[in-house]
Amino acid sequence: MEKSRNQLKIVISSILMLLFVPNVMATSAYKKIVYNAFINREMGKWANVIYSIEISTSPTTVEQKLELIDYYYGYSAYLIGKKQEESALKYMSKGEKLIEVVLKSSPKNATAHSYKGAFIGFRIGISKFKALYLGPESVNLINKAYELDNKNVQAIIDKGNILYYSPSLFGGDKKEAMEFYKKAAKLMEVNNDTAYNWAYLNLLTNLALAYEKTDQPAHAKLTYEKILRHEPDFYWVKVELYPNFLAKNKL
Repeated sequence: MEKSRNQLKIVISSILMLLFVPNVMATSAYKKIVYNAFINREMGKWANVIYSIEISTSPTTVEQKLELIDYYYGYSAYLIGKKQEESALKYMSKGEKLIEVVLKSSPKNATAHSYKGAFIGFRIGISKFKALYLGPESVNLINKAYELDNKNVQAIIDKGNILYYSPSLFGGDKKEAMEFYKKAAKLMEVNNDTAYNWAYLNLLTNLALAYEKTDQPAHAKLTYEKILRHEPDFYWVKVELYPNFLAKNKL
Protein backbone atom coordinates (compact mmCIF):
# COMPACT_ATOMS: atom_id res chain seq x y z
CA MET A 1 0.00 0.00 0.00
CA GLU A 2 2.79 2.41 0.99
CA LYS A 3 4.66 1.58 -2.21
CA SER A 4 1.57 2.43 -4.28
CA ARG A 5 1.23 5.78 -2.51
CA ASN A 6 4.87 6.62 -3.19
CA GLN A 7 4.47 5.71 -6.84
CA LEU A 8 1.37 7.92 -7.03
CA LYS A 9 3.34 10.84 -5.51
CA ILE A 10 6.06 10.36 -8.12
CA VAL A 11 3.50 10.35 -10.94
CA ILE A 12 1.81 13.51 -9.61
CA SER A 13 5.17 15.26 -9.21
CA SER A 14 6.12 14.34 -12.75
CA ILE A 15 2.85 15.73 -14.12
CA LEU A 16 3.32 18.99 -12.20
CA MET A 17 6.83 19.34 -13.57
CA LEU A 18 5.55 18.86 -17.10
CA LEU A 19 2.90 21.50 -16.53
CA PHE A 20 5.33 24.12 -15.28
CA VAL A 21 8.40 23.52 -17.43
CA PRO A 22 6.92 24.85 -20.72
CA ASN A 23 6.16 28.26 -19.16
CA VAL A 24 9.68 28.52 -17.73
CA MET A 25 11.23 27.47 -21.01
CA ALA A 26 9.07 29.90 -22.98
CA THR A 27 9.99 32.81 -20.71
CA SER A 28 13.68 31.94 -20.87
CA ALA A 29 13.55 31.56 -24.65
CA TYR A 30 11.81 34.91 -25.12
CA LYS A 31 14.32 36.65 -22.86
CA LYS A 32 17.24 35.30 -24.87
CA ILE A 33 15.67 36.22 -28.21
CA VAL A 34 15.00 39.79 -27.06
CA TYR A 35 18.52 40.07 -25.66
CA ASN A 36 20.10 38.84 -28.90
CA ALA A 37 17.86 41.16 -30.93
CA PHE A 38 19.09 44.05 -28.78
CA ILE A 39 22.82 43.30 -28.97
CA ASN A 40 22.74 42.50 -32.70
CA ARG A 41 20.42 45.36 -33.65
CA GLU A 42 17.84 42.99 -35.10
CA MET A 43 14.80 44.67 -33.65
CA GLY A 44 12.39 42.91 -35.99
CA LYS A 45 13.02 39.80 -33.89
CA TRP A 46 12.04 41.76 -30.76
CA ALA A 47 8.75 42.69 -32.43
CA ASN A 48 8.24 39.04 -33.37
CA VAL A 49 8.56 38.02 -29.72
CA ILE A 50 5.86 40.49 -28.73
CA TYR A 51 3.60 39.17 -31.49
CA SER A 52 4.25 35.55 -30.46
CA ILE A 53 3.34 36.25 -26.84
CA GLU A 54 0.20 38.14 -27.85
CA ILE A 55 -1.19 35.38 -30.07
CA SER A 56 0.01 32.18 -28.43
CA THR A 57 0.88 32.50 -24.75
CA SER A 58 -1.37 35.15 -23.27
CA PRO A 59 0.32 36.03 -19.96
CA THR A 60 -1.60 34.98 -16.86
CA THR A 61 0.63 35.71 -13.87
CA VAL A 62 1.75 39.18 -12.78
CA GLU A 63 5.36 38.23 -13.58
CA GLN A 64 4.45 37.18 -17.12
CA LYS A 65 2.47 40.38 -17.67
CA LEU A 66 5.36 42.50 -16.41
CA GLU A 67 7.70 40.66 -18.77
CA LEU A 68 5.50 41.56 -21.74
CA ILE A 69 5.22 45.15 -20.48
CA ASP A 70 9.01 45.27 -20.38
CA TYR A 71 9.14 44.25 -24.04
CA TYR A 72 6.59 46.94 -24.93
CA TYR A 73 8.65 49.43 -22.92
CA GLY A 74 11.96 48.64 -24.60
CA TYR A 75 10.54 48.40 -28.10
CA SER A 76 8.56 51.64 -27.73
CA ALA A 77 11.71 53.47 -26.64
CA TYR A 78 13.54 52.09 -29.69
CA LEU A 79 10.77 53.25 -32.05
CA ILE A 80 10.72 56.71 -30.50
CA GLY A 81 14.48 56.92 -30.98
CA LYS A 82 13.95 56.03 -34.64
CA LYS A 83 11.27 58.74 -34.98
CA GLN A 84 8.60 56.10 -35.67
CA GLU A 85 6.11 57.72 -33.32
CA GLU A 86 2.90 56.22 -34.76
CA SER A 87 4.23 52.68 -34.37
CA ALA A 88 5.54 53.51 -30.90
CA LEU A 89 2.12 54.76 -29.81
CA LYS A 90 0.53 51.44 -30.77
CA TYR A 91 2.92 49.47 -28.57
CA MET A 92 2.68 52.04 -25.79
CA SER A 93 -1.11 51.76 -25.75
CA LYS A 94 -0.87 47.98 -25.42
CA GLY A 95 1.63 48.34 -22.61
CA GLU A 96 -0.50 50.90 -20.78
CA LYS A 97 -3.59 48.67 -20.95
CA LEU A 98 -1.66 45.74 -19.53
CA ILE A 99 -0.23 47.94 -16.76
CA GLU A 100 -3.78 48.79 -15.69
CA VAL A 101 -4.61 45.08 -15.57
CA VAL A 102 -1.61 44.48 -13.28
CA LEU A 103 -2.45 47.42 -11.02
CA LYS A 104 -6.06 46.27 -10.70
CA SER A 105 -4.93 42.96 -9.20
CA SER A 106 -1.74 44.28 -7.58
CA PRO A 107 -2.29 47.98 -6.71
CA LYS A 108 0.99 48.31 -4.81
CA ASN A 109 3.18 46.82 -7.52
CA ALA A 110 6.14 49.21 -7.71
CA THR A 111 7.30 47.97 -11.10
CA ALA A 112 3.88 48.58 -12.68
CA HIS A 113 3.66 52.11 -11.24
CA SER A 114 7.12 52.90 -12.56
CA TYR A 115 6.29 51.58 -16.03
CA LYS A 116 3.11 53.66 -16.02
CA GLY A 117 5.13 56.78 -15.27
CA ALA A 118 7.70 55.86 -17.89
CA PHE A 119 5.09 55.39 -20.63
CA ILE A 120 3.71 58.83 -19.82
CA GLY A 121 7.28 60.06 -20.18
CA PHE A 122 7.37 58.47 -23.65
CA ARG A 123 4.27 60.47 -24.59
CA ILE A 124 6.04 63.63 -23.49
CA GLY A 125 9.03 62.61 -25.60
CA ILE A 126 6.78 62.35 -28.64
CA SER A 127 4.90 65.60 -27.94
CA LYS A 128 7.00 68.02 -25.88
CA PHE A 129 4.09 70.42 -25.33
CA LYS A 130 2.45 67.76 -23.14
CA ALA A 131 5.20 68.12 -20.53
CA LEU A 132 3.38 70.83 -18.60
CA TYR A 133 0.34 68.70 -17.76
CA LEU A 134 1.74 65.14 -18.10
CA GLY A 135 5.14 65.75 -16.53
CA PRO A 136 3.95 65.96 -12.90
CA GLU A 137 1.88 62.78 -13.32
CA SER A 138 4.88 60.89 -14.67
CA VAL A 139 7.11 62.11 -11.86
CA ASN A 140 4.53 61.32 -9.16
CA LEU A 141 4.02 57.76 -10.42
CA ILE A 142 7.73 57.02 -10.52
CA ASN A 143 8.26 58.60 -7.10
CA LYS A 144 5.38 56.49 -5.78
CA ALA A 145 7.02 53.37 -7.19
CA TYR A 146 10.28 54.26 -5.46
CA GLU A 147 8.47 54.93 -2.18
CA LEU A 148 6.73 51.55 -2.40
CA ASP A 149 10.06 49.79 -2.95
CA ASN A 150 13.34 51.73 -2.96
CA LYS A 151 15.16 48.61 -4.15
CA ASN A 152 12.97 48.16 -7.19
CA VAL A 153 15.33 48.29 -10.17
CA GLN A 154 12.78 49.70 -12.61
CA ALA A 155 11.81 52.49 -10.23
CA ILE A 156 15.48 53.35 -9.64
CA ILE A 157 16.21 53.46 -13.38
CA ASP A 158 13.16 55.62 -14.09
CA LYS A 159 14.01 58.01 -11.25
CA GLY A 160 17.45 58.32 -12.79
CA ASN A 161 15.88 59.03 -16.18
CA ILE A 162 13.70 61.80 -14.74
CA LEU A 163 16.70 63.46 -13.12
CA TYR A 164 18.84 63.05 -16.21
CA TYR A 165 16.42 64.32 -18.85
CA SER A 166 14.62 67.03 -16.89
CA PRO A 167 15.94 70.59 -17.20
CA SER A 168 17.77 71.79 -14.08
CA LEU A 169 15.05 74.45 -13.70
CA PHE A 170 12.58 71.61 -13.05
CA GLY A 171 14.79 69.57 -10.74
CA GLY A 172 17.01 67.81 -13.26
CA ASP A 173 20.45 66.80 -12.04
CA LYS A 174 22.66 64.61 -14.26
CA LYS A 175 25.13 63.70 -11.54
CA GLU A 176 22.38 62.63 -9.14
CA ALA A 177 20.78 60.67 -11.98
CA MET A 178 24.03 58.77 -12.48
CA GLU A 179 23.98 57.71 -8.83
CA PHE A 180 20.61 56.10 -9.45
CA TYR A 181 21.94 54.39 -12.57
CA LYS A 182 24.87 53.00 -10.59
CA LYS A 183 22.57 51.85 -7.80
CA ALA A 184 20.34 50.01 -10.28
CA ALA A 185 23.31 48.32 -11.97
CA LYS A 186 24.69 47.23 -8.61
CA LEU A 187 21.36 45.71 -7.58
CA MET A 188 21.15 43.77 -10.85
CA GLU A 189 24.63 42.42 -10.25
CA VAL A 190 23.97 41.51 -6.61
CA ASN A 191 20.70 39.80 -7.62
CA ASN A 192 22.44 37.88 -10.44
CA ASP A 193 20.06 39.47 -12.92
CA THR A 194 22.55 40.38 -15.66
CA ALA A 195 22.48 37.30 -17.90
CA TYR A 196 20.50 37.81 -21.12
CA ASN A 197 19.19 41.06 -19.66
CA TRP A 198 18.90 43.78 -22.29
CA ALA A 199 18.04 46.36 -19.62
CA TYR A 200 21.36 45.79 -17.83
CA LEU A 201 23.36 46.51 -20.97
CA ASN A 202 21.18 49.47 -21.83
CA LEU A 203 21.62 50.87 -18.33
CA LEU A 204 25.41 50.58 -18.46
CA THR A 205 25.42 52.19 -21.89
CA ASN A 206 23.36 55.12 -20.64
CA LEU A 207 25.78 55.45 -17.74
CA ALA A 208 28.78 55.51 -20.09
CA LEU A 209 27.09 58.17 -22.23
CA ALA A 210 26.29 60.16 -19.11
CA TYR A 211 29.94 60.06 -18.08
CA GLU A 212 30.84 61.41 -21.51
CA LYS A 213 28.33 64.23 -21.30
CA THR A 214 29.50 65.24 -17.81
CA ASP A 215 33.16 65.36 -18.86
CA GLN A 216 34.28 62.20 -17.08
CA PRO A 217 36.07 60.36 -19.92
CA ALA A 218 38.07 58.04 -17.65
CA HIS A 219 34.88 56.71 -16.05
CA ALA A 220 33.22 56.47 -19.45
CA LYS A 221 36.12 54.36 -20.75
CA LEU A 222 35.95 52.01 -17.78
CA THR A 223 32.20 51.61 -18.27
CA TYR A 224 32.51 50.89 -21.99
CA GLU A 225 35.17 48.29 -21.20
CA LYS A 226 32.89 46.72 -18.57
CA ILE A 227 30.09 46.48 -21.12
CA LEU A 228 32.30 44.73 -23.67
CA ARG A 229 33.65 42.31 -21.08
CA HIS A 230 30.07 41.38 -20.26
CA GLU A 231 28.97 41.24 -23.89
CA PRO A 232 31.77 41.46 -26.51
CA ASP A 233 29.25 41.33 -29.38
CA PHE A 234 27.14 44.31 -28.35
CA TYR A 235 26.98 46.05 -31.73
CA TRP A 236 25.99 49.54 -30.56
CA VAL A 237 28.96 49.84 -28.20
CA LYS A 238 31.47 47.69 -30.09
CA VAL A 239 31.00 49.27 -33.53
CA GLU A 240 29.69 52.77 -32.80
CA LEU A 241 29.87 54.26 -29.33
CA TYR A 242 33.23 53.02 -28.05
CA PRO A 243 35.22 53.61 -31.27
CA ASN A 244 33.73 57.12 -31.51
CA PHE A 245 34.61 57.75 -27.88
CA LEU A 246 38.21 56.60 -28.39
CA ALA A 247 38.54 58.78 -31.47
CA LYS A 248 37.58 61.83 -29.43
CA ASN A 249 39.50 60.99 -26.26
CA LYS A 250 43.18 60.10 -26.09
CA LEU A 251 43.32 58.08 -22.87
